[in-house]
Amino acid sequence: MIAEQYFYAALDMSALLFGAFGLVLLYIARDVERWPRGLCVAILISTIACAAVGLLGNGAAQADVSYASVLALSLAETLIAPIPSLLVFAYFVYCSGRDFRTNAVVRIECVLTGILIVAGCLAKLSGEARVVAGQDPHFGPWIALTFASIAALTAINLVTLVRYWKDITNVQGFMFLACFLAAPSIQVILVEFLLLVGLVRRYLDQKEEVAQERAHVAVLQMRPHFIHNTLTSIYYLIAKDPERAQQTTLDFSRYLQSNFEVVAEDGTISFEQELEHTKAYLAVEQACYEGQVFVEFDTPVTSFNVPPLTLQPIVENAVKHGMDPDSEPLQVSVATRDLGCGVQIIVEDNGPGFTPPDEDERHFALDNVRERLKAQCGGTLEIGTREAGGTRVTIFVPTQASR
Repeated sequence: MIAEQYFYAALDMSALLFGAFGLVLLYIARDVERWPRGLCVAILISTIACAAVGLLGNGAAQADVSYASVLALSLAETLIAPIPSLLVFAYFVYCSGRDFRTNAVVRIECVLTGILIVAGCLAKLSGEARVVAGQDPHFGPWIALTFASIAALTAINLVTLVRYWKDITNVQGFMFLACFLAAPSIQVILVEFLLLVGLVRRYLDQKEEVAQERAHVAVLQMRPHFIHNTLTSIYYLIAKDPERAQQTTLDFSRYLQSNFEVVAEDGTISFEQELEHTKAYLAVEQACYEGQVFVEFDTPVTSFNVPPLTLQPIVENAVKHGMDPDSEPLQVSVATRDLGCGVQIIVEDNGPGFTPPDEDERHFALDNVRERLKAQCGGTLEIGTREAGGTRVTIFVPTQASR
């Protein structure tokens, strides 16, 4: 009997530690959605309360305290113990994509849980269930109703799990199955583990969604000055060189079309697509700055993926900040290299060179590309000064993410 009491005390202590850690994690992950956060908090608090009452009851059973005190703690444990299981079932329904507040099965579980609590309390008050060591319990209607309620709840849990399995992940399914079949003391630990895994997964998913939203905002940005300069150049070319005006209009149309296409992309795109988009942009710029912009491509490696608008904004920065009418023409080079562990993209220009980071538009654009590279494919972006003068931007895309 003493060994059994120590065993349950160890389980209750573990539940307390898991619950406290879960609350700390919830406090850190403040941007988790309202309902999963609320359910997690309720489950953790009810689990901590149940474990605390269990520890007090275990201690009272070994100490010289009155029967009334032990009975009060035992009744309190009976009142609290079914609550975490009910909340876990509600969390399971939520994970399946349903509204647990209006779900009919959750309402049935609430009724059965209420019956279980009442029957359990009456069983202890009537002596049908053991309260202290040495007490001789006897079978009666309240203990029978308690077992019937537990059996009904377990059956509903399993049937609902089978029905909703297709709407949750396999990991969630097996964890919920373990929770529904485990003994109450073991279930507490499983519940805590399930909540922590689910919470971390949901938190990471939300972080990824935020990164994707930022990527879409960046993709939607189109510089008004570029459109204005292009249309102005086409206007003057119509009278001076109609054929070239037509070609510039076609290049500008290709640029706009590819820009709209990348807006619709949720993930990464092929580097070939990004390269064509960049070339369409450069064709327009070369028409606007005739004889002032020259581009060289050395891209033997193209079979990899990058986030939309990775290369084009960097090249645009090189043109915008490297152009100087009073100096030599701007030379821009784009190269790719296979490093084995990934692909390297190098963009160089012979402009005025790299300036220390500040709040200007140039570094904002590069920071935007850097964030999307890291979020979508684990890539990196470095910027520095070219050996012969000018700016050098180096992008690295890991092999696993580039395929």
